[in-house]
Amino acid sequence: MNNYLIRSITTAVWMMLLCLQSSGAQEVDTSQTKKNLLETLQSDIVDERRQMELYVDLYDLSDNEADKYAYIKKSLELAVRQKDQTYIFETLDILCRNYKDEADSLHYYWRIGEEHLTGPYKDFYMAWLKAYPSVCKMDEAEEPNEANEEIARYKQHKANLSDKSQEVQWEMILCSAMECVSYFSPSVTSSEDRITHLRNIHQLVSGLPFEVSYKFDWYYLTRIEYLLRADGKTDETVKAVEALEQLEQLYDNQFELPFYKRRAYLRSRNREALRMGVYSEMLYFGDVIGRERMDEVYSRMEAYYQNGDSETSKDMLQASFRYYSYTRQYGLAMQTVDDLLARTDTADTNGRTELLAKKINLITQWKQHYKEGFDAFWEYTSLMEGSRVEETNQQLAEMRSLFEVDKLKIEQAELQARYHRIALAVLVILLLIILIWSLYQYRLTKRLKATKEALILSNKKVAEESERAKESDRMKTEFLQSMCHEIRTPLNAVCGFSTLLLNEDLSREEREEFPAIIEKNSNQLTELFEDILHVSDLSSSLELFPMERVDVLPVCVEILGICRERAKNTALAYVFESALDECPVTTNIQYLQRVVEHLLGNAAKFTASGTIRMSLAIVEGKVRIAVSDTGIGIPAEKAEYIFDRFTKLDDFMPGTGLGLYSCRLIVTRLGGSIYLDTSYRDGACFCIDLPGGE
Repeated sequence: MNNYLIRSITTAVWMMLLCLQSSGAQEVDTSQTKKNLLETLQSDIVDERRQMELYVDLYDLSDNEADKYAYIKKSLELAVRQKDQTYIFETLDILCRNYKDEADSLHYYWRIGEEHLTGPYKDFYMAWLKAYPSVCKMDEAEEPNEANEEIARYKQHKANLSDKSQEVQWEMILCSAMECVSYFSPSVTSSEDRITHLRNIHQLVSGLPFEVSYKFDWYYLTRIEYLLRADGKTDETVKAVEALEQLEQLYDNQFELPFYKRRAYLRSRNREALRMGVYSEMLYFGDVIGRERMDEVYSRMEAYYQNGDSETSKDMLQASFRYYSYTRQYGLAMQTVDDLLARTDTADTNGRTELLAKKINLITQWKQHYKEGFDAFWEYTSLMEGSRVEETNQQLAEMRSLFEVDKLKIEQAELQARYHRIALAVLVILLLIILIWSLYQYRLTKRLKATKEALILSNKKVAEESERAKESDRMKTEFLQSMCHEIRTPLNAVCGFSTLLLNEDLSREEREEFPAIIEKNSNQLTELFEDILHVSDLSSSLELFPMERVDVLPVCVEILGICRERAKNTALAYVFESALDECPVTTNIQYLQRVVEHLLGNAAKFTASGTIRMSLAIVEGKVRIAVSDTGIGIPAEKAEYIFDRFTKLDDFMPGTGLGLYSCRLIVTRLGGSIYLDTSYRDGACFCIDLPGGE
């Protein structure tokens, strides 16, 4: 079996397994079922766990790609809230495979896995989520460049692999990369190397619970069986059969996992189709598995293919021929090979010669029907001769093409020599022109230099005024765009629910909820306008605020106490730290209080439990106020991005995205600086440095 066939079969078998996760179970009224599921989701009595399961059912039922991935993302969101490890992993697996070509999305879902997958086997789950998208890309590759890059990356990482999960991840990537390279260049990699790395994967996951190892085992078994059989090693045949038996058992066990078992819309027939592929391979090894097992396998294949189409019937005929040949039912085997010949196109030379060779071999063993054998041999010889003539003609055509290519190369070389002579003459002329032009430019430059210096001085002032005007225009445009974007959502809610108040078709109980929603969104609009006006006022000037000498130590203690009293989250502890007895600073205390209160409010918003800590110290002659928390934290690469206008890292959290922007404006006008301390790892830590700490 050549590399192309191995790669095609391996990819087909593997993709058949993945297709099972998105197909309907039986013939159902899809539209009505989806409608019923959506109505159930709107019911108040459905808890979040049930909603999570229903969204997976909608994913299985939907044909529209946008709808499918909207449903599976919603299921992931609920799984995270429920902390259901199985659903978090399986939904992330689906999403990572779908977004394998989008690096930003892929890293986003890996980050969710890192944050929300827990337990002793988290690293193996993450190894799969990181390795398998690369495997899919290389299985579908149309050139070996990416595979070669992955092999180079493997060599870089090999010395730094710290645990088994990382080894499994890179072994998977390496195996698929070697398979991809072998497909394009069969002589570059050997099957022995690939088998060695596949067995490394099997060894690394052995001993893990089934729900952790089954995906890795499936990857291992679907690839190693074809490699063993393709090598044609007799002593490895038994191992190949054992791998197939394990494959079948693994297949059954997989669908006992909770994530798959409860899904009513997975196709059971597709599951059986995958089993038929396993059985078809097993029929090659009758001498190993024995007559009883052969009979059992063939009976199950007959039952499956009984109502199949013409293509599946052809698959059954090929399996039947192997079975009849093994059981020495030569009459049925002869009839089967004749049926296959009748179904094979006369233009398919390779297919017909292979079937004719089987028929000749069958007659030789049976010692009957010699006339049919002679006819088969005659047709086989004719096809082989025709194939050889065609091959010879092809070789002659190639040689003729090579001759024409060589002839063209000679003519091209003569033309190039002529062009070189012409180019040399042109080059000499150009050099003379350039020399004359350079002398002229030198004199002209000297005359223009004085004029240029005078113009620079006058243009500098004009440029500054122009830049100031452009910046003003840009800020106006950005302000209008930002307002339209931020106002739209609460305004739509106010307008929509105001209209619904007049809808007499709605019950009184339903309409009673609308005023509260309208009030909430109206308040949100009011806060938005106040924030925008405040930021606009701060942006309009860079002058320092009115300053006075103030002891900020009691002010900070007071602000922390107020935030502690307002806090509704009892799981948060507020702590103040300072070794100072007093801390006088020349500042505007009202604006400084506003900044500190916002930092404490942000810390409470993004910290579910733990500690919010405020510290006051003198560092390098400056007063440093630090507010830290034990919340979700902020990536180091976003340390400056979060201070931009209308910036939010989490779109699901309330807020306008103006808070940190206005804080930086205020602190700048106070003569200080505000920044994120990226060395802090337990959450987020914001620091305010103010002058005058002596």
